[in-house]
Amino acid sequence: MNIFNKFPQTFWVANLIELFERWAWYGFYMLFANYLTGSLDDGGLQFSNNEKALIMGAGTGILYFLPVLTGAIADRYGYKKILILSFIIYISAFLMLPIFTSVGGVFFIFIYLAIGAALFKPIISATIAKTTTDETASIGFGIFYMMVNVGAFFGPLVTLLFKGDFESVFYVSAAIISLNFIMLLF
Repeated sequence: MNIFNKFPQTFWVANLIELFERWAWYGFYMLFANYLTGSLDDGGLQFSNNEKALIMGAGTGILYFLPVLTGAIADRYGYKKILILSFIIYISAFLMLPIFTSVGGVFFIFIYLAIGAALFKPIISATIAKTTTDETASIGFGIFYMMVNVGAFFGPLVTLLFKGDFESVFYVSAAIISLNFIMLLF
């Protein structure tokens, strides 16, 4: 029997959700530092490197620290509900980013985005763990990390088409993440 037939549908859907999430995140994140420090003439915010470091450092710290807590939240309230909340936060944050132009406003929105990402992170990993067996776990996590890498590869390629139009980068990331609402139907 083909090893790929041993994975349930939920496994494949979770991997597609991961692919779209990484696509949206890395598509946005690759150009975010340029957006923060770029000149006003080029559509950037012209923040200092210290302001950029504060925003990106605090947000990224929250993104990687909070999954310890958000995983427990997902276990308590259900994966699907928390994924929906995560996607709503992602989309609204991407759409609000171009509205805020002050350091404080961008800081707040990036923290908000990081919370959405932190809600997402533990759920897909747990879903992969729950949908694999001892026989399929190694290849299952291999497929999962391949989806992470494919998303991280295509996201920046697509958003580079919009380099110089940062607002479009945010909208593309919001559109890509919104595809996950369709995936949740499966």
